[in-house]
Formats: sequence, structure tokens, C-alpha cells
Amino acid sequence: MPLKRFIAILFILFPGLFLSAQEVTGIQADIRKMSKETDPVKTEEIRNQIIRDYKLDNVKDAETIDMLNGSVAIAFVMKKNYPAFEKYISLIKNRFNQTSMLSLAAGKLIDDNIDAEYACKLASQTLELYLSFKDDPNAKPGNYTKEDWERFMNFAQYPYYDTYAKSLFAVKRYEEALKYQRMAFNRRPEEGIPSSVERYAKLLELNGDAQTAKNLLLKVAGMGKLNKGMISQLESFYVSEKGNNANFDFYIDSLQNGIQAEMIREFNKKMLNETAPGFSLKDLNGNRVRLTDYKGKIVVIDLWATWCVPCIASFPAMQKMVEKHSDVVFLFIAVQEQGNDALERVKKFMNKNKYPFHVLMDERIDKNSAKYKITSTYKPNGIPAKYVIDREGKLRFKTGGFDTDSELINEMDAMISITKNL
Repeated sequence: MPLKRFIAILFILFPGLFLSAQEVTGIQADIRKMSKETDPVKTEEIRNQIIRDYKLDNVKDAETIDMLNGSVAIAFVMKKNYPAFEKYISLIKNRFNQTSMLSLAAGKLIDDNIDAEYACKLASQTLELYLSFKDDPNAKPGNYTKEDWERFMNFAQYPYYDTYAKSLFAVKRYEEALKYQRMAFNRRPEEGIPSSVERYAKLLELNGDAQTAKNLLLKVAGMGKLNKGMISQLESFYVSEKGNNANFDFYIDSLQNGIQAEMIREFNKKMLNETAPGFSLKDLNGNRVRLTDYKGKIVVIDLWATWCVPCIASFPAMQKMVEKHSDVVFLFIAVQEQGNDALERVKKFMNKNKYPFHVLMDERIDKNSAKYKITSTYKPNGIPAKYVIDREGKLRFKTGGFDTDSELINEMDAMISITKNL
């Protein structure tokens, strides 16, 4: 139940994360259109149109209306129109929906470097509201059991405390931030969300406890879950002890040997034996590229988009894979890039970030179709999505999502290693 509610919120605010080969129609299509609008006044107009066109009822459709109001509120807060934001937040009837939107607003203000002070105020307000009804039996909706509601409330604790710690960190109130970051973890810190663990390790060091920070990072390394920030902090500890960063990469690999061997065992059990769908697409220079061009070589396909935050976050790790496996062909296919300027947008992104990738552009099945070749044949559940194809054109592995650099590197290394040995 809690997961569904969070996914509903995320779908409205970040529909691109849930890319599907199937067409989205009806109210979902209108909500997606609304989420892509950056002008809050137009977002407000679409919200009103959805309520009117679908005859949404204030009681029966209260949850949907709450999400629409939240989406409009987020649009206003991103333009620093705080009175309009607060107006729409106050229209949200369900208190949990209200806390969710307050927390999301705080997080987005920090992530986009818009207003850390106001984000801190919202994160504090989120916690106040959450704690005001957390243990109130009258707050439980009728369709929840007591046990489900308690689990739901405990589940919600993590993001709310975490966002407050994040906002305190942003305004350099490090001692308070450490306190709330600790409170966010309901299990061992190393089992937390990578961004939270990274922040916790930094806060430990900033508060004078570098040894505990290092020990935490070593535990995370042993789990194969280091992200870019954690690797950087661990490298700084390594340099302070050794005097330079020589052999640091070997040091990191040695911490993860057990993880890599275990991954190879697990992936061996999951290996596919399907014919990879063929394709013919143009690269950024207009050259036609076919999958059959690479018969006899291992091919890794990475489906991504300029608007996909996890896709972009995975690129530094993928760059390491490209450099490490020079005998493997890596094709980065930009999918669902809408508009007449799609090609120029992708070119500009690649030039700006200087990634040495061979990028192809997905194409519509035909000029009148809304469907695209790659997303229709490879059918990703979301992006980023990666596929490993063997020398004979057989699809051997597919994986999606992105959590940390170490996890992706270990995963790709394992899949490529197995495929090389076929």
C-alpha cells in the first residue's frame, strides 16, 4: 500500500521514469502532459481541465485531486512563488499526501539549487505534520488495518527525516543534520539509500568522526554499493594514509572481490538465450548503424534519455566500462527524445559533458506513429536499461535502473565476463 502511494506521486511528478512501450491514454496522458509543463499557470489550467473533463468528485476522487493539487504546488515552488505553493498545499485534504508533497518540494528546491533555506523550512514543516498524526488512531484511513497503517507510518519516516537532514546539510547546519540523518535510518546505516549513506559519511567526518565514516564506507564497499561520492571520500582517506592515490582502483577492487564472484554465480543462473531484435539507426553524425554490423563482437546497448536523471547518473560508471572493455561495442541509444530539435539536444548534451560514447537516435516506426523502434522491440520497463548481446547476436542479459556506481560496475563486469567466456 505505501509503495503504491509513493509511485502515484512519482508518476505525476516524474512520468519519464516509468517509460513503457505501451501508449498512455485518458487521464494518465493528461497527467503526463501536466507534469511536463514548467509554467505553473499552465499547469494550473491543465489541472482545472482534468477535473472538469473527467468530472472528478471531491469525495470519490479525493486522492487524484490531491495529487493534481500537489503537482501544481510543485510547479509554483520551482518558480519561487511561495504563496501560490502554500495555497495549493493547503488544498490537499489527505495529511499524508500533504507531507509527501511538502517533502518532495523541499528535496527539489535543494536538488535544483533554488532555495535551501525555504527547503529547510518545508522539511521541518513536513516532520511536524507527520509527527502530529503518526500515532493518532483517528488518522488511519478506513481501508487500512492497524498493522498496515503502522507499517506505512514507519515506512514514511525515512524520507521525511532524510529530507530534513539533506536540507540542514545544504544550509551547513552539520551537527543538526547528523542528528536527523541518524534518525532516518531504521536499520543499519550501510543498508540505507546510497545518497543518504553518502551524506551520513560526510556528516560524520564534518563532525570530527572520520574513523567511523571510513568504517562505514568500508562496509558499504564490501556490499558492492559505493556510489561516486562515497568512492571520492574513501579515496581522500586513502590518500591521507598513503600520500597519493596510486593503486586506489586496485584497492577498491580488492574490497569487492567477493561481491564480483557472487554476482557471476548469480548471473550465470539468469542468463538468457534469445535472439536480440535487430535494428538500423542513425548515429549523431548521420551514419546508419545496424546491429548486424557487429557480428562476432559482444555488444552492450544502453537505453537512456537527456531527461532521465538516473540515466545520466549512470554515465560515469558506464564510461569506466567503455574504457575497461575496449574489445566490447557499447551503443548508447537515446530514446523518447521528443520534438524537432531532438538530435541537436542530444548532440549538445554529449558535447557539453564530453562523454566518448557512440550514440544512436531511436526512430519512430513510421512518420505518423507515436511508437519508436527500439522501445517497441526491446520493451524496457523503464530507463536506464542495458542489454548484453553475445558474438552470435543472442541476447544474454538485460538489466534496468541505477543505484550506485559500484553496483553497476560490478553488475556489468559480471555480465560481460560471462558473455566473453561463452
